[in-house]
Amino acid sequence: MVEFSRSAMRGRLGRSSLAVSLGLIAASALAACGSGSTAASSTASTGSSSTKGGPSGSPVVMHAVLSVTGPDAFLGDSEANALKVLEKHVNATGGIDGHPLQVDIADNESTAATSVSLATNWISQGVPFMLNGSVGAIDKAVDALATPNGPFIYDLSPVEHPSPGSMIFSSSFSLKQEVQADLNFFKSRGWTNIAVMSSTDASGVGGFAQIQAVLAEPSYSSMHLVSHETFNTSDVNVTTQLSVIKAANPQAMIIWTTGTPLGTVLNGMSSLGLENLPSIADSGNDSVTEMVHFGAVVPKDLYIPNSSLSLPPSDLPSGPVQSTVASFQKLLAAAGDQPTLGAGQTWDAASLLIGALKKIGVNATAKQILAYMQNLHNVPGVFGMYNTSFTNHRGLSTGDVYLSSWNGKKFVLASGPGGAPLSSSAG
Repeated sequence: MVEFSRSAMRGRLGRSSLAVSLGLIAASALAACGSGSTAASSTASTGSSSTKGGPSGSPVVMHAVLSVTGPDAFLGDSEANALKVLEKHVNATGGIDGHPLQVDIADNESTAATSVSLATNWISQGVPFMLNGSVGAIDKAVDALATPNGPFIYDLSPVEHPSPGSMIFSSSFSLKQEVQADLNFFKSRGWTNIAVMSSTDASGVGGFAQIQAVLAEPSYSSMHLVSHETFNTSDVNVTTQLSVIKAANPQAMIIWTTGTPLGTVLNGMSSLGLENLPSIADSGNDSVTEMVHFGAVVPKDLYIPNSSLSLPPSDLPSGPVQSTVASFQKLLAAAGDQPTLGAGQTWDAASLLIGALKKIGVNATAKQILAYMQNLHNVPGVFGMYNTSFTNHRGLSTGDVYLSSWNGKKFVLASGPGGAPLSSSAG
């Protein structure tokens, strides 16, 4: 039996300063270290690639601390696979300014202490940037290590809300944007009396807090929370809580938990005759493997917030995002992998950082990377179009969130951007 994690998946330089910095980049060593105790160094020598074969310069190392083992490995595994596919693709297409990309993945074993130890070692070696990928609580411990001088940390968990001008970026759409799309979808169907079933862990508490905050916005004044029940992620039966929700007679429900606990809720809904209650589970459940595992207990009216990355390109508007998604899915498929949320979060974060190095140079400092990253304008990714600023270290919008249903084999588009109705299903 497959067991899924109980934790949820989620100084500024101006343009003139950046231009000066570009002219001052020298062919000096890019400090880095491997996943072990010894340091490695990447040196920019010529910036040109061989005319025969792949890139010939010294490697540019991209460090990533991921949950490869432990209870959160379901997330770390997809992140690691995506990085390996991207590494191969980048090197097959010339590398980074003639230098091969070398992905260094370190396993935090799904613990904050190990994650901090690994990141501290890299920081002591002067690493200018890193990917930080696990669940929210673990990621926050690493994010706290960043100073105004670096390193630049791309947090792959969407629950992080970076401070303006900080060295932290957050991947994917935010929890607030996800909830807004959920409620937009409910409103479009006329389902205004809603219930919430949430777990008592940090993910469930944080999710419900966002639901409360969004419901308080004037745009959602017509919507009413008729019941809210909680449960522990270790519970094997939640029919008592679901009975209370059933008695409140909601028109729809949000289930905020991820992995195995979602299966517990779905089993309870089936036993109480609630399988026809339209429900949205949080985006941490955007996993083909998970849906296949739950099998027959997945109701036909269960929806999952996801993004363009896991949708058929034909369902997306034509343009650069559609092309980026098609390429992403093709590369993953060739490697025998699926376009999961974790894979997409990692792909966009790493791709944007590679874009920074190609623009600035492989010896870019953390401050130079930050200056570039918080000035993105209409840069396509698999999640959507990125537009960042000093105050916006995420770059996506509510319009980058879609709702999909599960048809037993794959996710099927159920909404337009931001939870808006599809033309074929409006009403």
